[in-house]
Amino acid sequence: MRQLPKFICFLVGSVLLITSTSTTHAANGSGDAISDPYRTAQDYRYNLEYDLAQKTLEDWLAQHPSDLHALHELATVMLHREMFQRGVLASHIYGDLGSMFRTGRIPYSPEFQKKLFDVLAKTQSLAEARLKINPNDQEALYWAGATHATRAVFYFTMAKSYLAALHETTEARKEHAQLLKINPNFTDAWLVVGVNDYVAGSLPWYYKMFASLAGYHGKRAQGIAEVQRVAAQGNWAQDDARLILAVLYRREKMYPQAMQVLQGLARSYPRNFLLERQMAGIYQEAGDLRSAARIYDDIVAKRETRQPGYAHMPAANILFESGQIHARLGETDIALARYKEAASLPGKDIYIYRSALAAADIEMHRNHRTAALETYRHVAQAVPNTDEGKVAREALTDPPAADPPK
Repeated sequence: MRQLPKFICFLVGSVLLITSTSTTHAANGSGDAISDPYRTAQDYRYNLEYDLAQKTLEDWLAQHPSDLHALHELATVMLHREMFQRGVLASHIYGDLGSMFRTGRIPYSPEFQKKLFDVLAKTQSLAEARLKINPNDQEALYWAGATHATRAVFYFTMAKSYLAALHETTEARKEHAQLLKINPNFTDAWLVVGVNDYVAGSLPWYYKMFASLAGYHGKRAQGIAEVQRVAAQGNWAQDDARLILAVLYRREKMYPQAMQVLQGLARSYPRNFLLERQMAGIYQEAGDLRSAARIYDDIVAKRETRQPGYAHMPAANILFESGQIHARLGETDIALARYKEAASLPGKDIYIYRSALAAADIEMHRNHRTAALETYRHVAQAVPNTDEGKVAREALTDPPAADPPK
């Protein structure tokens, strides 16, 4: 029973990755044309250009205020921008041992929550009004479920309210399962169902009993096949399915398949550095540190040349991770350079101070005690109430042993 919350976290965390934006027109095979604002906004969102995505959608909604698709995409853009700014958009932090489960509630303003929930409430209200007129309205069913899924994302990532997130996840699956009963060929709706089937099938047998009581059934292979179907045949949810498929492949240690999916996405969205970061993570898990280092070197080079999408990435974090990889390869000169570059950045990003500590440790082992102790004092004074500040104070009290002269 004590591990049941972990199941809830994994379940909601998996659905977190779902940001489906499909429409009835393409999903039901009618072949009708879809207006460009959707595709434009999605391209901006996948390239982490949230302000441009939001403006595109708001301009469209000024003329089409009841467009369920545009309303839900607007809510997704708003939430993803906040998650990106708070550092909780990267998928690797949601693994079993990810940092997401070791942190408290993510700070956000009441104004942000109100704006987000107002858009979601309008979307759901319009969808439910249509369902009262026609319970088999496929588009309304889809967006009603998608709205619940987006609320689940907020509760899981920002509010850390796992029971509320699980409730919204359950409602999302219910709506999309009902839609698939009406039209099994509404391909995009298989995404929520497929992820839930995979999660339910991944549980140990003694937890499946609790999952079944909550209405979750399924098998891992079945879930992967359903997500693969959306990745191959879906419309607006196709790229979302590809992202999720990469996560599932990585979890199954199917590293070549995961890399192939991510490389395809990176070609489609070349301004999204998070995709390269995921590839580097896969190489690390597979034990290929050299390939991981090459990817980080490429990201750093793109930042230095201010390529689109890379000039505004969280540089301290990336430089710190790059330094760690090079340090593990024994390339301490490169590692030290990356740490020092990160430590010199302006602002209060905690990775600035983690990088400073890592640089000080290298300096100490190189017998550069004066420089190392100065850095420890700086970190201890700058962030005294953090783990980094504690480590710095301990280093000042009992400095790491220096390597013997060679």
